[in-house]
Amino acid sequence: MPCNPDNDPRGLWRSGDVRNSLVRKNLMYDIKTPSGKIIKHPPKGWRFSKETFEKELDEGKIFFSADETRIIRKIYLDDQDGRVPETIWFATEVGTTREANAENKMLNPDDPFGTPKPERLLERILMLASNEKDFVLDSFLGSGTTSAVAHKMKRKWIGIELGEHATTHCLPRLQQVVSGKDKGGITEAVNWQGGGGFKFYTLAPSLIQKDKYGNDIINTAYNANMLAAAMAKQEGFRYSPHESIYWKQGNSSEKDYIFTTTQFITVEMLDRLAEEIQLGESLLVCCKGFAAACKSRHSNITIKKIPQMLFGRCEFGKDDYSLNIVNLPSLSELGLEGLEEEQDFVEEKKITKKKKGKADDDSQPLLF
Repeated sequence: MPCNPDNDPRGLWRSGDVRNSLVRKNLMYDIKTPSGKIIKHPPKGWRFSKETFEKELDEGKIFFSADETRIIRKIYLDDQDGRVPETIWFATEVGTTREANAENKMLNPDDPFGTPKPERLLERILMLASNEKDFVLDSFLGSGTTSAVAHKMKRKWIGIELGEHATTHCLPRLQQVVSGKDKGGITEAVNWQGGGGFKFYTLAPSLIQKDKYGNDIINTAYNANMLAAAMAKQEGFRYSPHESIYWKQGNSSEKDYIFTTTQFITVEMLDRLAEEIQLGESLLVCCKGFAAACKSRHSNITIKKIPQMLFGRCEFGKDDYSLNIVNLPSLSELGLEGLEEEQDFVEEKKITKKKKGKADDDSQPLLF
């Protein structure tokens, strides 16, 4: 692997083959060392002329071994652009499973990962396939080797792992890399001293789950805020609920808002919202359903059903299907009592039939 033990200003280098693969009589010459020793030419000659040898010797690109029995020619990494990588990688260069297991035990002696990869192998891969500051993605992170090596090699990285070892192995390993406590793997070879950082995210639970009857319902782990936040994200809004105005749940610009509810939106409800919207403001309403007349009633209000990907065939709520995500002002508060029976019928038919004698649950959580 390229390295720079003599701090050559030309950068990383490796030793190259000095023997010619073809018989070249004009390249068959002996070399005299500084102490007077003679180094005989290879059977087929050198790879370079005597003039080239002397020039590169003066420049420091060629030097003698300590015992002056051979010459070493530097091949610089910066000169290798476009070179086809070799397809045989020997264990002496990229490590072994035994080496990987030893590295892993240093990081997690009580519970080492079962199938780790040696850091030197990932170093070779990333050296060939990426540059500093490139993004490296490993969607099956395993023990975290890819991210650890990418971090040490000054790459940006994204690691994805669904197993518990995301927390038990990957997280502590990368914390050690950042802190500089990880002394194994390629740490010494790349002179890694620690630094940088990363963010650790966990997936939210599935939005949709089956109830005891086999129906798709919104996961009971989701509350009103989580659904509103999910809709805001889906529609490209930033979830940022207003302190006092219930329908301002998020915004995509200074005056463009989103409001999510599982109620059936009537014309009267929409008109009440329109009265509260200030000049220059616009609103996206996401709901379970709405009256046909609502569609184009106000130029500054767009109304749509909650997308199929979030709503599907789901009945909103718990197993009794009674969850209201947000309560709009009631019709009685709007002076529209005459429409209440019609609204109740629509909601009851859209949601499910309720048991006789069961009162509506007034204690359901509100978004505000």
